[in-house]
Amino acid sequence: MSSPRLRVQFETLFEHYKGQDNGVQLEDITDILFCTRRNARIVLNKMEEEGWLEWHPAPGRGKLSQLIFKRSRADVSENLARRYLEEGKIGQALKVLDQDTAKLAQVVESYLGIVHQEGQQVVRLPYYRPLSTLNPTLPLRRSELHIVQQIYSGLTYIDDSEQLQPNLAHSWEMLTPKHWRFYLRPSVRFHNGELLTSQIVVDNLFALKARKLFAHIANVSSPSQLIVDIELERDDYQLPLLLSESCAKIMLPQESRADNHDLFPIGTGPYKIVQNDSKRLVLQAYDGYFGFRPLLDQIEVWVIDDVHSSMIFPSLTKPLKPKVANYVESVDLDPGCTYLLLNRKNGLAASNDWANYFTHKLATLNLFQNLPQDKIVELGVLPAHGLKPGWYHHTRQGYTSPPSYRTVTIAYHGQHPMFPTLVKCIEGLLKEDGLTVQFINYDLSVEDTSEVDIWVKPMGITTNRDDALAGWLLNSSDIEALSQEADFAYWTEIVQDWQAAQNASFPAQQLGKSLVEKMQLIPMFHCWLGVSKDHCGSLQNAKCNALGWFDFSKVWVKPDMPIQTNVVSEDYRGSAQQETTD
Repeated sequence: MSSPRLRVQFETLFEHYKGQDNGVQLEDITDILFCTRRNARIVLNKMEEEGWLEWHPAPGRGKLSQLIFKRSRADVSENLARRYLEEGKIGQALKVLDQDTAKLAQVVESYLGIVHQEGQQVVRLPYYRPLSTLNPTLPLRRSELHIVQQIYSGLTYIDDSEQLQPNLAHSWEMLTPKHWRFYLRPSVRFHNGELLTSQIVVDNLFALKARKLFAHIANVSSPSQLIVDIELERDDYQLPLLLSESCAKIMLPQESRADNHDLFPIGTGPYKIVQNDSKRLVLQAYDGYFGFRPLLDQIEVWVIDDVHSSMIFPSLTKPLKPKVANYVESVDLDPGCTYLLLNRKNGLAASNDWANYFTHKLATLNLFQNLPQDKIVELGVLPAHGLKPGWYHHTRQGYTSPPSYRTVTIAYHGQHPMFPTLVKCIEGLLKEDGLTVQFINYDLSVEDTSEVDIWVKPMGITTNRDDALAGWLLNSSDIEALSQEADFAYWTEIVQDWQAAQNASFPAQQLGKSLVEKMQLIPMFHCWLGVSKDHCGSLQNAKCNALGWFDFSKVWVKPDMPIQTNVVSEDYRGSAQQETTD
């Protein structure tokens, strides 16, 4: 890429000659650029290589060489800004555009949003960090969970209307509450062409037994081709629903996976990965998909540098975030919350006195009042009084001062737009009472939970359904690692009783109330989701899901149709008038 200095030198020449082609001598260039004859030749040659101008030196002393401008100053700045955007360097792009956000918006619009490229429909979306771990068996954040749903398939899935639907299994039946049979689709292939077999499904499902959510699996077998039987140790009327969880996606056998499988996973879903690095994630429609082939040919998630990522708004029509937060009127709240998970097993909060203190000192309103106002607007957060919006759970009055003066250890995900600000706010509140704070900044998960007193966690549930709390509690909440044994046994029993009852509603309120009243967690904030239909322009069916994204495989681009008018020729009008007269 050309250097910023070369761009400045071009602008100097362009302004001196007012963008007009001229006959010049090399000495004129050296005077304008304050450089030697040798450097002037080098600079002119580089500008010619960039396609900014043409330089035709004339042989002989006193003869004029020709300087021809091929690009304007604005063209060069915008072209350079685009190239910086390709590298995710929005700060540099803004700098070359003289900090003009209006110009930046024009450049961003040309790169982000809906693009027609070599006959294909491409949608480019901004994001603030790389999506580097896409293995559904590992702890995943909200955005990775969404991408996983585009790459992989499970036996079942939850659709846009949040109803259970068949996926790799086209149908199923309950032989008994402890014995389920699933019928697989034939000729399904992974993105690498490998055929999905019943044995691959059996191995994937039996591996789920290691998870608390599926610990009641007794055996998985294939009694006949394209049939899979799951035998359970206890009654479960909800098994097909639980198999829609991300951890139950069907993956390649271990021996078929590449070393970089987490970065370039291979599934059977509607999209396959063709690029995934620090600059962008590129998903391409999988032509061999067993369902309806996606209408969008390619999805590109562009990584914008952290410092300026807050400028980018998830809109295909207005990519720069508005200066006020009135856009929240058109988007929904996430179905869960960000919360503080207290270590009731072997942290300070194992003591009821400390748990009481944390619960009241770090209550949502205390934190909300201490957050910087600009961050509240930028991040779009609201106080949470329960796990889900509209819920209200509270604890009895607690202590106003800490039981003793100790060091409090707080774990948080460092690569998150809100958490660094939030933990500083928590630190400030605790220091008011003479406590010291140390932090554990982790990437995927905390290695040793016994070192943690407070863990800042997002729920990351994938649907608005109340029963989504079952998978969250037993599969991804990490509550078992930080809770007292009797408490977790009670919460597990709530889920298991629901599984054992036919047509039962999930007791979500009971579970949420107990988690708060037993001081296991402190609800902090609900966040506004990022996308609404109004932000998607000509993109159709872009319904925001519980993870703040939209299902790539279900959207399509509505073309702009020219307005047709009825134009009647003079000859026709004349003949028509004659017929009327006659």
